[in-house]
Amino acid sequence: MESISNHAPPLMITDQDAAIAKAISIVMPLTFHMYCIWHILNKFSEKINAMVYNEQYHRLVNIIKNSESPAEFEERWNETMVTTSLHCNEWLQSMYEIRDRWVPAYVKHIFSAGMSSSQRSESGHSFLKKYINRKNSLMGFITRFNRALSHQRHEELVANHIDLNEQPRLMSSFMMEAQMVQIYTKKVFTLFQIEVDKSNVYICSKRATFEGGKTYAVQRFEAGKNFDRPRELTYYVENDFVSCSCHTFEFEGTNMDDSSINSLMARHGLLAQQASLLVDNAALTDARSTFLLGELEMLNLRVMQVDDGGDFDKNKSSSKSREVQQVIQNPNSVRAKGCGKRLKSSKEMAKNRCNRQCSVYGANGHDKRTCPKFNDRSNVPNLPESQYDNNNSEDVWRRDDATFTSIACSSNRDGMNFTFGM
Repeated sequence: MESISNHAPPLMITDQDAAIAKAISIVMPLTFHMYCIWHILNKFSEKINAMVYNEQYHRLVNIIKNSESPAEFEERWNETMVTTSLHCNEWLQSMYEIRDRWVPAYVKHIFSAGMSSSQRSESGHSFLKKYINRKNSLMGFITRFNRALSHQRHEELVANHIDLNEQPRLMSSFMMEAQMVQIYTKKVFTLFQIEVDKSNVYICSKRATFEGGKTYAVQRFEAGKNFDRPRELTYYVENDFVSCSCHTFEFEGTNMDDSSINSLMARHGLLAQQASLLVDNAALTDARSTFLLGELEMLNLRVMQVDDGGDFDKNKSSSKSREVQQVIQNPNSVRAKGCGKRLKSSKEMAKNRCNRQCSVYGANGHDKRTCPKFNDRSNVPNLPESQYDNNNSEDVWRRDDATFTSIACSSNRDGMNFTFGM
């Protein structure tokens, strides 16, 4: 929960592990726990008689996956159990009792991006099993794992080459199709083309009108085929919201709340109406268009600052959004290690100065080089040459106010070194 900022997902898909089911109910009580339909269907061959399985498996799968409502599923399921004498199968009966956990007709109102099985993890397992097994050593595992990644990268490069150099053929003269071929990859554009092509074979007829909305019957018809089962579309005028009986949009398209006013389609419809009026009014003159473009850029920045909880103060001044964004520049270059003496801070330098001691007078805070008394030459008396004997190691200079003792040291090329003491 900490890794997802304590926001529990609306849906979680796992196998029928009792420990996982108990943990989810305790930690995430508001999360809908769905059982993986792939694991359940794989058990049909183990739990059902082989002859009945070969004859009725595809029929059962069709009932499970293509039933659009719980009532339709229960009716078709019970009919099949009676005709095939499978109503005595205890495992099928136990699966029927928990049908609201795995049958799509019961969970289509919850957004799952079209997933009804733990397919992402299973696909990863299937991919790695082609290269790795339990008998591999540690070094063998690393070698095989790198080989698997190399093959995967190669396939991605091939797909990128196809997207860059091969352009799919357009199936219609729609401008939208010509635009999408420049945006989508070849695989996604093929799916888009199928949807565009199928959109031309639907027949829509008005069925009824009620207070606040209308209902329509939609059927798909293709040449040489019978009419597909009709779907019922309900249009709510007040919220500009459309709902279909198949619930495919809620299950695969986007997360839909129970209240239609909070749905993505309703919000998008309301915003689209206001934006259309705004654009129509601004496009009349160049001045209006220029003004609107500038305001939209500022407005977009303000919209991005609003969090998901909707905490936004309407009384805040719009000048906040006009503030110039701070530009982060590259840091100043510094001296690298080993390029010279270490740079000392002012605090460290002041500390070192306090620890100095004068070798002449013994005072703290300075040394002989910076000693004020030693460097003050006015304190040294001007004596006649007759009073100073170079052969003596110690001479006494007398004044009325002080007595200086001079200790002669060995001379050098720069002159004589003396130590003065009071």
